[in-house]
Amino acid sequence: MKARKRLTREESKELTRTRLIEAAERLFIRKGFDGASVEDISESAGYSRGAFYSNFDDKEQLFLAVIDRRRPKALDDLFQQLSEPTERIAAVREWFSKQWRLKDFIALRMEFSRRAMRDRSVRKHLAGLREQELETYAASVGRFLSARDGVPADRPEIVALVLLAVAHGLASIAIDTDPESERMYTEAAKLAFDRMSASPIPY
Repeated sequence: MKARKRLTREESKELTRTRLIEAAERLFIRKGFDGASVEDISESAGYSRGAFYSNFDDKEQLFLAVIDRRRPKALDDLFQQLSEPTERIAAVREWFSKQWRLKDFIALRMEFSRRAMRDRSVRKHLAGLREQELETYAASVGRFLSARDGVPADRPEIVALVLLAVAHGLASIAIDTDPESERMYTEAAKLAFDRMSASPIPY
């Protein structure tokens, strides 16, 4: 049997951090931000409180790491996998129409946003991550619009902001959905995507 490669100190630390983030996301979604304790997260990841605090100052910092990890990279993957403009348009549209289904995670973000409103330092860090997320979306939206015939890539950050708001808004009202309602939410997302990508945004 081939011997397992020994991790470097940096690799071991990164693995610990990743496992803590993954465990925290699961517990935050299941128990809520306040309901998931440092002990719960550490135990679920297979580590001690000491390991937690060697990687994060507190739960707020860990939650910001969860958000950062969830920043969308799927759009870039789609552009790499597909070369035909029509295929890219259809794939991006389909991808966006499913974002409202991330209901648990979006609800968790809303919970944390309320907490951030009461804590200036947390609010500042959360705002920074949201700006990075918007930049990620805007870059992909800009590439999408540039590839679409007749649609100039004017102010892609505005398009990205509206699409993010639509996805989060739909998720916030899609508490318990039946198949017909799910179809309606998906069609609403597609309609918003079509409207926002059909013409330049006026100043």
